[in-house]
Amino acid sequence: MAVTFILAKKMRVDRLINYVANPVKTAELRYVSSINCEVKTAAHEWLSTKERYGKSDGVQAYHIIQSFKIGELSPELAHEIGCKFSYEFLDGYEVVIGTHVDKSHVHNHIIFDSVNQKTGRKYTATLPEYFKGIRGISDRLCKEHGLSVIYETRGIARTYVEHMLQKAGVYTQRELFEICLQECMNDASSLGRFYTLMQWSGYEIRHDSKYPSFVPTYSKYGFRAKQNGRSLTEDDIEAIIMGGEDFKVADVVVRKREYVPFKPTGKLHGFQALVASWMYVLGIYGSGKYTDVRASAADVMRFEQYKRDEEFLRKYGIDNEDQLDAREMTINSEIEKLTKSRIIWNSKKKRRKKLYDALADSKYYADTALLYADGVTGIEDEYRKYIQAEKLLEGIDREELFREQTEVYDHIAEVNRELRSLRSELTIINNLRRDIPHIADELKIPVEIKKEQNERKHENER
Repeated sequence: MAVTFILAKKMRVDRLINYVANPVKTAELRYVSSINCEVKTAAHEWLSTKERYGKSDGVQAYHIIQSFKIGELSPELAHEIGCKFSYEFLDGYEVVIGTHVDKSHVHNHIIFDSVNQKTGRKYTATLPEYFKGIRGISDRLCKEHGLSVIYETRGIARTYVEHMLQKAGVYTQRELFEICLQECMNDASSLGRFYTLMQWSGYEIRHDSKYPSFVPTYSKYGFRAKQNGRSLTEDDIEAIIMGGEDFKVADVVVRKREYVPFKPTGKLHGFQALVASWMYVLGIYGSGKYTDVRASAADVMRFEQYKRDEEFLRKYGIDNEDQLDAREMTINSEIEKLTKSRIIWNSKKKRRKKLYDALADSKYYADTALLYADGVTGIEDEYRKYIQAEKLLEGIDREELFREQTEVYDHIAEVNRELRSLRSELTIINNLRRDIPHIADELKIPVEIKKEQNERKHENER
């Protein structure tokens, strides 16, 4: 994971060069190289170039830091990438490259004179040049060597920048989200643990809807887990997690429920008989159709809905309006209980949110803290968040906090799942109230008459 920064320096260049080429940090100068100058005399050569072109004021040098993920590559490869980057991006500039290996994370320090030795042009750090030059070249070299890259966009420029990066062959935020999604799914053992891992990776979780979304910490826009343009539900994600197989976004296949032919379990009555008859008319059951009834195109297109209606009626043995009303009352009662339960769990989540967020920040900004300790500037805000999180977590069992957070997320996800199922049943009930009179009219069977016929038949049987 290559992270790059560029910093303008107005300090004495000899001090900057001494820092980059520090023997202690570079394994006794083993990982120090230079371009268009000599390391020992670089300070004098840079000053001579400035004087020759009359550009000795202002920014004296630029400092690029290129940091890599811990354990992802060797110091030799890191130094090779740093040199390749410098030759490609800094043509004509006098450059010193130092790869520091004194910390757990290997990183390159690339410094260069602010004035081009060949053209006399003074370098100006612009956002487009950073995207296309520094970040683009660095990430491309990392990808060529099988390393991961990371790129952060901010604010409203997100869509355009991602489009440009995609054209340049650099990972977009969507691709990075999918990589993170894959890692968290592979590491999770439950849905709640998956949500916690995603939060540790820098994503705010919004899982109150059918399709959970994940919002990066630096943006107000979120992502959904998708496959072939289809958003994955919590159930889809949980099925992948519990399946125990490595998750790959491109390989996810959400299979539709297999079609099961209708097999009546006995003579049907009331609403069940009406819906089953209408489905037969539409050709869903068997191959025959009534010749005296013509179904509209809209009815044919809604056959999946009718199938769900029929399954619901059979599941609860509903034959008439009274039974439908009774089921609706039961559903509303269960929804009320679940809503109260969700309020309790959300309240617990809200009370502990500061600790949960601190745990996520501690994980997310750990690498930033290492960079800051190594003297990298421009990341003070991130480092402050890390320190605040660490202070908040003092004396707290982090493993126990992690288990607690996982439990809370698991319960909220389960309650949301049950609520969605019950609300789906309410939708079916509303559909039945709308469709039953229409079906009875099309079949030329008045609902009231059919109800009376069933009641008389039941009386006779008794």
